[in-house]
Amino acid sequence: MEYRQLPHGKEMISVIGMGTSSIGEADEQEIIDTVHLAIKSGINYFDLASGHACTFKAFGKAIKGKREKVYLQIHFGANYETGEYGWTTNLDKIKQSVA
Repeated sequence: MEYRQLPHGKEMISVIGMGTSSIGEADEQEIIDTVHLAIKSGINYFDLASGHACTFKAFGKAIKGKREKVYLQIHFGANYETGEYGWTTNLDKIKQSVA
């Protein structure tokens, strides 16, 4: 896997990342297995702007014990209150999501 250093940090990010926009269609074990295979293949950058809230729990299980090896991205303002991807500009809801 090829890696590139972030311009304002020392982090080495894989040039191939994994998006999770549709992985929520899979069952939990398939999500975990997919993430494990990605990490084993050298992918360390994951875009967590998933279409489904269930992705987060499975993803958390998948990276348990490996958190220091991966970099995560999420859309600022993403809102999963309904269980599906949504969007908000409500500052209190954004703060709650980040927390």
